[in-house]
Amino acid sequence: MTPERWLTAERGWTGKRKSGPRLSVALLYPNTYHLGMSSLGYQITYRVIQDHPGAWAERFFLDSVRFGSLESGTALQKFDLIALSASYELDEPLILDIFDSMGMPLEARDRTEKGRWPLVVMGGVLVAVNRLPLYPFIDAFIHGDSEAALPPILDALSQGKSTGSLGHRGRLEAIDHLPGVEVTPGARVAAGLPLDSDLQAAASVPSDSETAVDCSITPPAAATLERLDSDLCATQILTPHTEFSDMVLVDLGRGCPHHCTFCWIGHNTPPFRARNVDTIFRAIESWSPLTDRIGLVASAVGAHPQIDEICRWIMRRGLRVSYSSLRVEEVTPTMLEALAQGGQKTMTIAPEAGGHRLRRLLGKTITDDQIIEVVERALSLGTENIKLYTMIGIPSETEEEVMELVEFSERVRRTMLKWARPKGRLGYLGINLGIFVPKPNLPLNRIEPIAPAEVKRRLRKVVRALKRIPNTRVAVSSPDLAAAQTVLSMGGIEASRYLGLVRTHGGDWRRANREWKKQSEIYFEQRLQQSRLSSEAVRQHSGAPAPS
Repeated sequence: MTPERWLTAERGWTGKRKSGPRLSVALLYPNTYHLGMSSLGYQITYRVIQDHPGAWAERFFLDSVRFGSLESGTALQKFDLIALSASYELDEPLILDIFDSMGMPLEARDRTEKGRWPLVVMGGVLVAVNRLPLYPFIDAFIHGDSEAALPPILDALSQGKSTGSLGHRGRLEAIDHLPGVEVTPGARVAAGLPLDSDLQAAASVPSDSETAVDCSITPPAAATLERLDSDLCATQILTPHTEFSDMVLVDLGRGCPHHCTFCWIGHNTPPFRARNVDTIFRAIESWSPLTDRIGLVASAVGAHPQIDEICRWIMRRGLRVSYSSLRVEEVTPTMLEALAQGGQKTMTIAPEAGGHRLRRLLGKTITDDQIIEVVERALSLGTENIKLYTMIGIPSETEEEVMELVEFSERVRRTMLKWARPKGRLGYLGINLGIFVPKPNLPLNRIEPIAPAEVKRRLRKVVRALKRIPNTRVAVSSPDLAAAQTVLSMGGIEASRYLGLVRTHGGDWRRANREWKKQSEIYFEQRLQQSRLSSEAVRQHSGAPAPS
């Protein structure tokens, strides 16, 4: 599709256009329009920039860069600022592809005053989880909520824009030390700014070096919203060309009150903050003339203290609701009733593993019986299809525990069959089978990981068994992509070389993985050794029987 067709299909708030000597911002999502416009964070960031009196934003996506910006067709390199919004590790090589396509030097230390290149800043969950593989390529990282971090940056840069006084060094000086801003060593070198002692080593190593760099560079404190009472909590532009097709996404809160051992958010973000219900209601009402499809979004939707009130309010207005995620222990009858009233025929839950021991290790205390009880409630209200999010490769898992997933799936299917017989219609059981990928600063990292070859063997075995279950659809993660995510999630600055390997091999992750292992003595397991527990110690701690 072309940008013209995308723009024609968009509805709702589309922002202001260029006017006067405002700071021009290219808001870049390093993947397709379809995925970028599905990102609530991207849409909120677009509105934050457009609301600033001294700046305006135009959108760029991987499949639209060659056409220029969506709004005016202006080339990416013509903007004052490139603001990157990214959340997925595997998009990182695509960022470099985009830089390359515009002729811009890839490394920040090569983008000097003479080049007159846009300043490149990057925010999003990818920055918070692990920014280090991209450290050589970005001028400044933004840590925290875009609503809190971006306005001071736009203030500083737009003031310089209006006076025409800021060159490359001046722009970096203007944002350095602002809340949540981290100017990278490469950008400091290019601009002639001083380097702290802990950044000297990082600044001296090029992205293609095989030299190890200490990855313990402390980021600045994140800029965080104290109160979530802004109306910027929902979709800003509605389009059918997204994952959710004309559904308005509404953010219920930030952070997570749970501390699952495999999930980065609950251990590394500020405490859970629930959004004010009046703000939520205003956001939904503003869209009701255009759509009746509402998606409630949060790390744990049921954790909102007024979730039942929100669901009842939606039901009274005859709107249809969906949830981004459901924790079995938080699902209420009202939530299921709202799902059914909206005509939703599919419910998605995340048991993660097939057995109680592994679930408890992951931080989920739910039993099979509790899950089946929620499934039965949903089926009784008209739900026909059940989707399960699960994973294998969990540290300390045994082969027997992997196969427990098959037994549990068969039990869910038998439950569905029991409720389907009186209707004469049986829905499908969907199983999304992921592979465990470690993230920084998580308890589960202390456990010896399952060897990649063993994960692949177990994956093949469990997939064959799951596909024998009638009316079952199995979606399987790629072991090669899981390995790539692991490198980029756990790697230090030296992992920037891995991005180069991926690009050298034309995006062939398998070849890049093989070469990375062969060339590099630094692999993610070595970064975990100091804090690992043995699998046997974990089994004893969690009460699991010793393997036979």
